[in-house]
Amino acid sequence: MIIRDNIVKLLFVFTLAGFIVGLWFGVNIGKGNALYENPLADPDVLEEAHDSADEQGLIDQGKDYLKEKKEQAKDKVKNIVEEL
Repeated sequence: MIIRDNIVKLLFVFTLAGFIVGLWFGVNIGKGNALYENPLADPDVLEEAHDSADEQGLIDQGKDYLKEKKEQAKDKVKNIVEEL
């Protein structure tokens, strides 16, 4: 009985592993990618997100915010140094 249980466990593990690898390869083949590439990676998502943020002006707002915070930090450091 112990041998039979081990064989069933191994069969289950190999079936599950085969399914996962087959799904990985199948998605890549369907997308036209190389077999070893990550099927979940979508390079267009980053590009679309950047374009969307640029259209809404978020990138410029972020740059302005960082410049403002940089100046504030410089002023604080300058005040601390002057106090010493």
